[in-house]
Amino acid sequence: MPKRTDIHTILLIGSGPIVIGQACEFDYSGTQAVKTLKSLGYRVVLINSNPATIMTDPDFADRTYIEPITEEIIADIIKRESVDAILPTMGGQTALNVAMSMYEKGMLEGIEFLGAKPSAIKKGEDRQAFKEAMLKIGMDLPKSRYAYTEEEALEAAKEIGFPLIIRASFTLAGGGSGVAYNIDEFKAVAKNGLETSPINEILIEESLLGWKEYEMEVIRDKFDNCIIVCSIENLDPMGVHTGDSITIAPALTLTDKEYQRMRDASFKILREIGVDTGGSNVQFAINPKNGRMTVIEMNPRVSRSSALASKATGYPIAKVATMLAVGFSLDEIKNDITGTPASFEPSIDYIVTKIPRFTFEKFPQADSTLTTSMKSIGEVMAIGGSFKESLQKALCSLETGIFGLNQICNDLETIKKEIRRPNANRLLYIAEGFGLGMSIEEMHELCKIDKWFLHEIKEIVDSESSITSQILSDESLMRRIKSYGFSDKMIAHWLKHNDGMEISESEVYQARIGLGVECVYNEVDTCAAEFPSLTPYLYSTIGNFQVLGGHSVLSDKSAILRSPTAALTSSKLLVGSLENADFSSQSLECQDSSFSLESVGNTTNTRIADSVSLECQNSQTDSTPCHFERSEKSTHLEFKDSTKQDSSTRDSKAEVSLSDFSGFQTKGEWSYLKGNDRALSVESVKSTKETTPKKVMIIGGGPNRIGQGIEFDYCCVHSSFALNDLGIKSIMYNCNPETVSTDYDTSDVLYFEPIDFERVRAVIEREKPDGIIVHFGGQTPLKLANSLTKINAKIIGTSAKVIDTAEDREKFASFVNNLGLKQPQNGIAYEKEQAYSVANKIGFPVLVRPSYVLGGRAMRIVYDDDELKQYMDEVIAVSDSSPVLIDKFLEYAIELDVDCISDGESVYIGGIMEHIEEAGIHSGDSASSLPTINIRESMLKEIEQSTAKIALKLGVVGLMNVQYAIYNNELYLIEVNPRASRTVPFVSKATGLPLAKIATRVMWNHSVKKAESKDSILEEALRFYDKYKKVDFTQSPLKPKTLQYVCLKESVFPFTKLSGAELSLGPEMKSTGEVMGIGRSFGLSFAKSQLACKNALPLSGEVFLSLASLDKKEGVALANDFIELGFSICATEGTYKILCENGIEASHILKVSEGRPNIIDRMMNNQIALAINTSDNLSNKDDTHLIRTQIIKSSIPYFTTLAAARVAIEAIRDIKKYNLSQAFSLQEYLES
Repeated sequence: MPKRTDIHTILLIGSGPIVIGQACEFDYSGTQAVKTLKSLGYRVVLINSNPATIMTDPDFADRTYIEPITEEIIADIIKRESVDAILPTMGGQTALNVAMSMYEKGMLEGIEFLGAKPSAIKKGEDRQAFKEAMLKIGMDLPKSRYAYTEEEALEAAKEIGFPLIIRASFTLAGGGSGVAYNIDEFKAVAKNGLETSPINEILIEESLLGWKEYEMEVIRDKFDNCIIVCSIENLDPMGVHTGDSITIAPALTLTDKEYQRMRDASFKILREIGVDTGGSNVQFAINPKNGRMTVIEMNPRVSRSSALASKATGYPIAKVATMLAVGFSLDEIKNDITGTPASFEPSIDYIVTKIPRFTFEKFPQADSTLTTSMKSIGEVMAIGGSFKESLQKALCSLETGIFGLNQICNDLETIKKEIRRPNANRLLYIAEGFGLGMSIEEMHELCKIDKWFLHEIKEIVDSESSITSQILSDESLMRRIKSYGFSDKMIAHWLKHNDGMEISESEVYQARIGLGVECVYNEVDTCAAEFPSLTPYLYSTIGNFQVLGGHSVLSDKSAILRSPTAALTSSKLLVGSLENADFSSQSLECQDSSFSLESVGNTTNTRIADSVSLECQNSQTDSTPCHFERSEKSTHLEFKDSTKQDSSTRDSKAEVSLSDFSGFQTKGEWSYLKGNDRALSVESVKSTKETTPKKVMIIGGGPNRIGQGIEFDYCCVHSSFALNDLGIKSIMYNCNPETVSTDYDTSDVLYFEPIDFERVRAVIEREKPDGIIVHFGGQTPLKLANSLTKINAKIIGTSAKVIDTAEDREKFASFVNNLGLKQPQNGIAYEKEQAYSVANKIGFPVLVRPSYVLGGRAMRIVYDDDELKQYMDEVIAVSDSSPVLIDKFLEYAIELDVDCISDGESVYIGGIMEHIEEAGIHSGDSASSLPTINIRESMLKEIEQSTAKIALKLGVVGLMNVQYAIYNNELYLIEVNPRASRTVPFVSKATGLPLAKIATRVMWNHSVKKAESKDSILEEALRFYDKYKKVDFTQSPLKPKTLQYVCLKESVFPFTKLSGAELSLGPEMKSTGEVMGIGRSFGLSFAKSQLACKNALPLSGEVFLSLASLDKKEGVALANDFIELGFSICATEGTYKILCENGIEASHILKVSEGRPNIIDRMMNNQIALAINTSDNLSNKDDTHLIRTQIIKSSIPYFTTLAAARVAIEAIRDIKKYNLSQAFSLQEYLES
């Protein structure tokens, strides 16, 4: 059936800020959904509070609301925009929960649900309803009971017996869930689960710890056509949240019978739940001892696993699900990658491994044991020809300093303890255990990981001892080791370890290339090469391949046509749309190994090197060239030996001769001949008359983690869009499966590879790009700049030399001094004693940190020698032998962020942001306002002029971020980052100027010395993208016109997921994401930002004050303001005393250590409306920690700085003046 025409305006609900369990995979799915609906002619309205997303760009939806995702605001939007239907299945748990809550309250009368009906969502999400549905269709479930009170939970525990799994209903990423081995643990987890569930419901079920866990990604249409997109196997057994487990696709340890049972069960489940227009994720557990299969749960929406399955298979789940939601059937939808119907189940001929990325180093007090509640921040995905290769490539992608199965510990007892305990490094401990002689049986008993996987890991470990000097001259050994996924860097490590050889990664690379051991690049095409692929989505593999003179040679004969005497035309394996091609012998001259063109009429020709068995290559028993013609091009197959034989009458003793081909596709300059073997090498040879398009490679940022998240992916995606606007071919390089950058249609070519020098170099040498962009992916690609420059890679934009000047403390200090700008007094230390000397010379307090870090990693404010000693003892491990940087800390200074663009001759000030929190809070954690609120005009002018001076003198071409501090009414330069910053998306949304697109255009045109008009390169780029006429071209430096509204960026933290984590903020970044508040006043914008990050400001009630010694005096005015607004005050002893002395009415409340009833009791009784709890430096007091933990548990709005508390008062005043639920679209703000 065609699309529905009875609906016109569709509201898509986004997922909000990046949090644990709900990351940028929903920007990927949401962006796909918006693009799809728009292409079908629907009017699309979007609500999402996250400014760092692609989906919230004003160019995508017809109306974009960057507003808190609340019922009242959604209701206002529905009324304003005359919405006909909502699509809640693309925004994760956030969208599903708010839509269901509104539906049950009768707020969505006349509004249709697309993707999943309310009844299906209820059945899939409500654990009691799901259990009843499963029993109805005969599914096996773990023994379980539901509970709605603590008493009911205890009864269930007695009935089922320990250990127990507790799961909360309608929660995200296992929120409120856990494992209990005894009654005390059970009480704590059950209580938390009941509090966490929005319907106060928990499921208590028998433990399946040690069982194998699987997921099936399923799609069903309204005609009951069902397909499995992908099967996913968890390496970790049951007991670890699937988001925290290493996962593999396709499932490798299922028997075919088990897979079919699971497949059939998945279809039955979707039918019973009622999902008939979209995708779902179904999770199963199998008892490895007896094969019993049980259903665990399902998600009636696009999920985190959906994004992984899409990237693993190339099947666009979000797009297909969106089309199904508006009336299409599966057989009416085309797979964009192959052009085949979407009803074809994907088939893959490679192995995909996903490894989660954790950041426990940011939260040393948090429990790092992995359980049923998710804790990872991001993930990486790697593709290989085998599990070993895929696994080691994934490890190299993590950006944690490892480059394979690195050594981590040599104490056997510690190793066994860590293998038993699920944790982020368990894989490394397993490898260490095998290295120390542990058996597979012994290992399996400790971790319960399937023995097949353990055997694979053991084979990797066992092979490490064979990495000796012999490998540098032994092609067979080198090929085997590389096929196991060993990086060149790891080979260099083992050469030193085993043979004492001092050899670099580059020297290993040169030796390997000399042996002819190179990777080949295969396509992710959803069909295991059965059909031609229309989009280049590539991964590298070594396997048993050999590349000789442009030929790709395969030793594994199983994938090649086995009929040496049959005519090629008789092959039943020739499939696809070009079966009728003329394969008969042609009267054409065979080419030798030269690269000259073959001329046949006026056609442009392509030389394609065919796959031949290694055995035949060595014996030269088969050297049969074959010529055949296509409708568009003449294609030539060439073997190693140029002996000319007639392909139709060949006679060979070889078991294997010609490869089977499944199709030929011409796309732009590229020609593809797809073979069913994966060793096919395709090379395009173009006519000299044709113009070769330029191409630019963008290196992405890798996995999400604190300090480097979706903001940088946003910049990479915008860069790709800008290249498309310039008519330049874009090559995206990344390893993050959650992102829009790794979507198949974001760029012209996608490489899914680890972001390390070895693999990036290989792609550069293969693609020979005309430019490489390293400035948009954060610190990850920036660290490669020097190495890439040394191999003459063409980095466009700011050069590696400029980057090094900005990052090198001594060089930069000299540069700043020459400019006459002020910096906080600073120094550099290469050893501990030198650090003490520098710090005392500067004077405490000082800010200390290692160089070349992002997200304030290991940054700290220290107040004396003892704290400095403690820091130096800890930081050496994270500094990578880099020096320690020491700066004078400017207490109570106002900090600012500036994003700008330079073309080397002129500068555009994109935005100046004022931090809400004072100096000492990492810029990524501080709220910030655009425009500034408290900065006088003359100071703003000085900031603009200083920024322009820095950019031009430094030689920046592209984006630059500068951080300043105003201290005693003087401007100090804090740091300069000659790259995209995490504030670029926020500034772009606030001003309507897409900074990353503009910067890309500047970088490219500067590299070719090209301005499109009489304007400068920068002016031309600004005019090209100034859709809303926001640039003031009369100013120098250039800048946007004054905004008629205020934009507020606020950070979102993972404290609810990381039990025990410290709430206080400091110079080391802790936030996972951000939200944006937009309003006509500063207070209203701040109030919206708090509402969006679930820290909604109260309008009445009791405010709890507990202030650090330095804050107590200022707390007096603060308390007085709250009282004027109608609040009452309670305070702990020290703060209470100061308030009383100043005539402030307050009640005294006990700390935890002082008796009962205390502040914890008051919080648990819901008597506290707002908590303001500042801290002394490095405070680890038990009372403080317990109070802050309870603040999180009780979901009490809170602030840990006086600066934020002062702004909250202003916001509360504005909430009482204005309607907080009234929403305006981003387009309306930008057009004002």
